[in-house]
Amino acid sequence: MKNVIVLVILSLALFSCKDKPSEVNEKIESFGEIDFRESNFESLLDMAAKENKLIFIDCYTSWCAPCKWMDKNIFVKQDVYEFYNKSFINAKIDMEKGEGPKLGKRFGVQSYPTYLFINSKGELVHKATSKMSAEEFINEGKNAIDPSKALGSLSEKYEEGVMTNEEMLDYLMALNQIRDSKTNQVYDKLLTNVDDSWLKSVLGWRLIEAFVYDDTHKLFKFLDDNKQHYIDLIGINVVNKVYKRALTRNIYRTSKNTDEKLFFEQLDSLKKLSETPRDVAIIHSSYYANTDNAEEFINTTNYYLDNYLQDDPETIAFIARSAAREDQKNMAILKQAAYIIDKAYKIDPDNYGTVGTYAQILSAIGEKEKAIELGEIAVKMADTISSKVKNRAMENLEAIKKAN
Repeated sequence: MKNVIVLVILSLALFSCKDKPSEVNEKIESFGEIDFRESNFESLLDMAAKENKLIFIDCYTSWCAPCKWMDKNIFVKQDVYEFYNKSFINAKIDMEKGEGPKLGKRFGVQSYPTYLFINSKGELVHKATSKMSAEEFINEGKNAIDPSKALGSLSEKYEEGVMTNEEMLDYLMALNQIRDSKTNQVYDKLLTNVDDSWLKSVLGWRLIEAFVYDDTHKLFKFLDDNKQHYIDLIGINVVNKVYKRALTRNIYRTSKNTDEKLFFEQLDSLKKLSETPRDVAIIHSSYYANTDNAEEFINTTNYYLDNYLQDDPETIAFIARSAAREDQKNMAILKQAAYIIDKAYKIDPDNYGTVGTYAQILSAIGEKEKAIELGEIAVKMADTISSKVKNRAMENLEAIKKAN
C-alpha cells in the first residue's frame, strides 16, 4: 500500500546478543525496566519451553534512533514492563552482531525496531515494527498471546481460506504494520469481500484510517461522500486527521509546481486542520524555495522563526535542509538556509543531522573554512552512532574540502 511521504530520514536500531549462553534464568541487565536476558537463541528457546512462554525479541541496531526512543520512553513504563516481564522471555538482539544477522534473515527483519514473538519451537508467532506508544506496544504483546490476533495464526487462516472479514482486516493491519509484501493482495481481497455498509462500520473506518493517505486513493472519495457519517460515528478530530494527512500529501505535490492559486487554497485548508504550525511552516517555506522566490522565502521563514519555531530545532533544520537541496542555485535562498540552520544549531548543537547539514550549506555558499570545521565535528559525532554514518560523514567532509 502507499506509505506516507517520508519527511525526515529516519535511523533505526535494537539489542546486543552475546555468543556465550548464560544460565537459563540469569538476568544480566535491565534496559529500562523490561528484564532482557542475555543468552544465545537456543538458550532462549529452552527458557521458553521450561516457563511455557513466548520469546519476545527486541531487534535493534546501535544506530537506531527509534529503538533508543523506545528504550528511554516506553520500556521504562510500569504497565509496559510489568506486562512483558509477566508474559514473555524477553531478549534484546543487535541485528548487526553475533547471531543478529542470521536471526534477522531467518525471521525477515528488514527495519528497526522490529519486535519478534517466537514460540519454544523457534516458530514466528507474531511480528511488529517501529516506534509506538505504550498502549500500542502492550497491544502487540496481547495480540501475540491471542491466537485469534497473532500474525502466524492469521496467516494460516488466510491460506486456508477460512477467515471472516474482521479477521482479514486484523491480518491486513498486521501485514501493513510490518510492510509485508502480501499487504496489497490481502487489501484487494478484503475490498472485494465487503460492501458499503461494512465500509461505513467501525471496522470500515479502521481500514480507511490505515490506508487513505492522499486524495487519489480509491477510498478517499468514499470517505468524502460519507464524511458526516464518519464524523457522527468516530468524531470530527479523528476524521480530520485523515483529511489533513491526505491534504498534506497533495499539497506537497502542488508545492513543486507554479499553480500559486491552487497551492494557497490548499494551504488555507491545511491551516484549518493543523493543530500546530509545523506542517504549514514546512510546506509554506518549501513552496518559495521550490519556485525560486528568494524574497518570499526569506520573509516567510523569518515569520515562522520569529513567531512559532523558536524552540523547534528539528523543524527549523528540516526547512533549511529542504531549501538547500543539491540542485539549489539561488544564492539568496542558500544564504537564508544558512541563517536558518544556524538557529537550529544554536538550540541543539549536539544534533548530528543539524551539524552535517550546516556544514554542507556553508560549503554551498562558499564559507569553506567554517564548513570544514563543522564537517570535522560531524565526523567525530558520527563515531558514537555507527560506522555507516561515520563513512557518510567522512564522504561529506571530503566533498567539502574538494569544493571550489
